[in-house]
Amino acid sequence: MRRTPGLFPAAPAVLSLAVFLACMPLAAQRRSLPSPSSFPDDDSGLGTTRARAFSISGVVADAESHIQIDGARVDLQSLAGGILSTSFTNQAGNFQFNNVRPGSYELIFAQPGYQDDREHLEIDGPIIGMTVNLRRLTSAGNPGSPTVSVRDFSIPGKAHDAMTKGLNLLYQKSDFPGSVKQFQRAIQAYPKYYEAYAQMGFAYMRMNDAAESEKALRKSIDLSEEHYADAFVMLAALLSNNKRFADAEPLARKAVELNPNSWHAQSELAQALLGLKRPDEAEKYAQEAAKLQPDNPLLRLLLADLHIELRNDPALLDDFNAYLKLAPNGPYAEKVRQHRDELQKWLQNSQAAPAESSPSASQANP
Repeated sequence: MRRTPGLFPAAPAVLSLAVFLACMPLAAQRRSLPSPSSFPDDDSGLGTTRARAFSISGVVADAESHIQIDGARVDLQSLAGGILSTSFTNQAGNFQFNNVRPGSYELIFAQPGYQDDREHLEIDGPIIGMTVNLRRLTSAGNPGSPTVSVRDFSIPGKAHDAMTKGLNLLYQKSDFPGSVKQFQRAIQAYPKYYEAYAQMGFAYMRMNDAAESEKALRKSIDLSEEHYADAFVMLAALLSNNKRFADAEPLARKAVELNPNSWHAQSELAQALLGLKRPDEAEKYAQEAAKLQPDNPLLRLLLADLHIELRNDPALLDDFNAYLKLAPNGPYAEKVRQHRDELQKWLQNSQAAPAESSPSASQANP
């Protein structure tokens, strides 16, 4: 069923908050979801504790060489006891857990030839890109030696330490100027440190310095020879936020190509396509993002934006209901609930009398 234009004239303004969905870098140190200026200062809008779930991701590396460890075991354990889930690091040392409910947890890291390690986590938001360094039991000859790459060896410890300090200042202390100084030190020690350029770009983004942010992110892309998906995602988000959708779209598309399992990349491509008035194409990427991150209520707002453009009332009603289920007490819940009730009533009346226009549409189009 197609909705009469103007049924919800205020809805796009309410629902267009998804523009910041991809502003989170994927290589951040331990942190919670940043709060853009258009969002409340806290995360109360994400709904009740029962309805919320987040992802945990990070990298396991050798404490001395900083080389990523392939095949390390990572157990997610509740403080009440019992292992909830197990992950193994890939060749890049990455691990990830999805759909983790808020609460207290232990991450247990184990790898032959290394000392076991534990990390205590208080989950109240996504934790993305945490770094865990394991120490060897002996100096050499371990059967569990990590995979070595030329680039891993080329990053000096001084650069790595400055990078770690910068991430701490950026994500734990919100000291954006201080983090920039540390990223600059990391780059001075290792000029090809494209991850440091990307994090510096995000710090400038949080400082509302779009020009310096774009400069740093483009440098990150160039140094990585266009293989670092995080920089593409962040730059696409920056450009979309400045309504440069035509510039953002190819960047977001490249991010999806590099990492199709990134809901950040999928949602950012959907946002850029929506800005370009291509909702039919954008819908599949928004749906994929929601599939990858089913408990994120903001993705339901992105889908609602798209279904408003597509005038797909049944899908829009589903979006409203899905958002309210995930965030029943969120900052947008009252307006979403009002529009949901109006839409539901109008759909019921339309089925009974298809020729009758909705009251909202009549008021919007006198």
